[in-house]
Amino acid sequence: FGSSVRPWDRTGPFRRLSETAMASLTVQMEAYAFRELVAHLQWRKDVQNIDLMNLAGFCRNCMAKWYHAGAKVHGVPLQYEEACERVYGEPYADWKKQNQKKASEDQLALFESGKELHARTEPKLLPGSEAAVGHSNVCGQGCDAPAPAPAAVPAAGATAAKIAVLTASDRAAGGIYEDKSGPAVVEMLKLFSERHGTLSPTFVEQKVVPDDEEVIFTSMKAWSESKACDVVITTGGTGFGPRDVTPEATRRLVQRLADGLSRAMAWQTSLLEPRSVLSRGVCGVTKEQVLIVNLPGHPNAVRQCLSVLLPVLPHLLRMLR
Repeated sequence: FGSSVRPWDRTGPFRRLSETAMASLTVQMEAYAFRELVAHLQWRKDVQNIDLMNLAGFCRNCMAKWYHAGAKVHGVPLQYEEACERVYGEPYADWKKQNQKKASEDQLALFESGKELHARTEPKLLPGSEAAVGHSNVCGQGCDAPAPAPAAVPAAGATAAKIAVLTASDRAAGGIYEDKSGPAVVEMLKLFSERHGTLSPTFVEQKVVPDDEEVIFTSMKAWSESKACDVVITTGGTGFGPRDVTPEATRRLVQRLADGLSRAMAWQTSLLEPRSVLSRGVCGVTKEQVLIVNLPGHPNAVRQCLSVLLPVLPHLLRMLR
């Protein structure tokens, strides 16, 4: 667009573009501030949660609650323990064992006297819902209590989906280490189904193969031609290594690319992990109307990418039928 076009330009034909660009930059800046705050608290392990509560009315557990609440509001399957690990940088139980000290009588008295000023961590509900009331269910009553799990949505009207999962990894196929990314796909889909009720997945097959383009292509082709599944989700082989060939195998099979899905997953997950934009994963539809989605090979990356894909997957499948 040339050097004269700036994200903050609010005039002329680029007004809508500039507003969109600014909104995107704002999200990234806010995410940066969050990451820096988390990194600082992970560094200052000497600062106790109760001292944070008594001084500012929030602590690390509040941040984990807010993170978890944001996931619930936006329909992202996320366990509270995962949110804690994101904030603490390790499992909460490990951090607590190594760093938490017994609170003094003075600290506990100050905590009790300041409850009216403690943070609220209930999800801010979407328009049309009743507003949350009362104290935080964490910091007003005990910081170690996990958030109550959201009620499962009834499955009536859920979109059925037959899923095949393919892990491409030389080491996992060779038994050098256990495949964890394929099970992460299954776990996320089941959790999304239980909590939101818009998708009813059936897992037709899970397979682990080496990073061999022909083997990957043949496996996906067989699933597609047999119409055994509606969706093939692959993990691994999406990077820039010489053995990362999953995208090449996928491009041979799909007839229509779904670049929007690939871009959305890369951009959204980059707010948490900047290197996620280095994934070359492909999404597309075969001639048999089977959706193929390439995901990275790390279990955390799988979860992050699926948090972007799953909310739109039921509608996508209905469009293909």
